[in-house]
Amino acid sequence: MANDRLMVRKFEDARADHRKRYEFAAERLKGLRVLDIACGCGYGSWFLHQAGNEVTGVDIEPEAIAWAKEHFSGEKEDSPGPTFIQADAQKFHSRIYDALVTFETLEHLDYPQVLLDNWVSKVIASVPNQEGYPFKAHRFEGDKYPHKRHYKPQEFEELLTKAGFKVKEKFCQKDKLGEISEGTDGMFLIYVATKGA
Repeated sequence: MANDRLMVRKFEDARADHRKRYEFAAERLKGLRVLDIACGCGYGSWFLHQAGNEVTGVDIEPEAIAWAKEHFSGEKEDSPGPTFIQADAQKFHSRIYDALVTFETLEHLDYPQVLLDNWVSKVIASVPNQEGYPFKAHRFEGDKYPHKRHYKPQEFEELLTKAGFKVKEKFCQKDKLGEISEGTDGMFLIYVATKGA
């Protein structure tokens, strides 16, 4: 662990709940330009790339991005892989992406709306569910990037709606083992939202 990021060398070594979120996203994203915000050490960006997307992973931590470039960029295999950029999620904006993937990020931000204002047509995002995992500030004392809050299902939908998205699918993870099921009664919420048709 470095700077609150899980550093692994293979996708299979990541925590089960994290892997399953990326597997969930990969099933819904094919042939798109995908922005993976708060990509950490890069295994999820790599997995989305393996699913046939052009992926840019962004993280605030220089150490995480250096790890991602070393282990998940595809440079060792002389084949193109994800691109990795060190940047603050609340300041990184681009018009070139089709979809935004951001898992367990919005609860860390002072201004989550800013991140969702990226010019994309599809968002797949997860947050801790206030109803299944109540926010208690003391749990995150000492974290470099502490949680600011958790979201009730309706609050999460309202956050996405204010950014111009319509929620199309609502899923959750009951616990950190990571199984994903329809509904909103788990510890973590995972929503798929789109703009336009």
